[in-house]
Amino acid sequence: MSSAPEHSQTASPNEEPLFFVKIPEGQIFGPVPSKELDQWVLQGRIDRQCELRRTNSQVWEKSDQRYPILALPEQVGSGSPFHQVRLNETNAPYLVPHRGIPSLIFALVGLLGICPIFSIAAWSMAHSDLEEIDKEHMDPGGRTLLLWANYLGMAGVIGYGVLFLGFLLVAMLRLLL
Repeated sequence: MSSAPEHSQTASPNEEPLFFVKIPEGQIFGPVPSKELDQWVLQGRIDRQCELRRTNSQVWEKSDQRYPILALPEQVGSGSPFHQVRLNETNAPYLVPHRGIPSLIFALVGLLGICPIFSIAAWSMAHSDLEEIDKEHMDPGGRTLLLWANYLGMAGVIGYGVLFLGFLLVAMLRLLL
């Protein structure tokens, strides 16, 4: 006679409860002791879509009610606090916000003659943001503002360039005459 208990599919009332497992495809397994069921969960053989039922009950319950860990998202972090995981439910790409309003303000300030640096900054900002929108990395909602800022900034730079060349030409003519 051996003192080690034999592994059997049936359990006496003194032992742990037995469960049936229903997988999403409808197939039913069991009866399975709760320790073996714990192992199945650890092995990944049971997920949150499976249902469990005690042998003495007729009510099926979701597996995540008995094992709350199954209710957690499927994807987990890498252990790094800086690692960003995107869940399947929130898989929308992040779009960088555009700088349409500041670009347009810089273009208008530069165009109205306050400072030519603002026109250069507006043209540069608007042009780089338009390129990012074309690459689909930036929010396309400000495309119209950025186009206006780009054109007004360009007009300001060209206008200041023409004014600078005009003043330079006048200064050279005064020296020659």
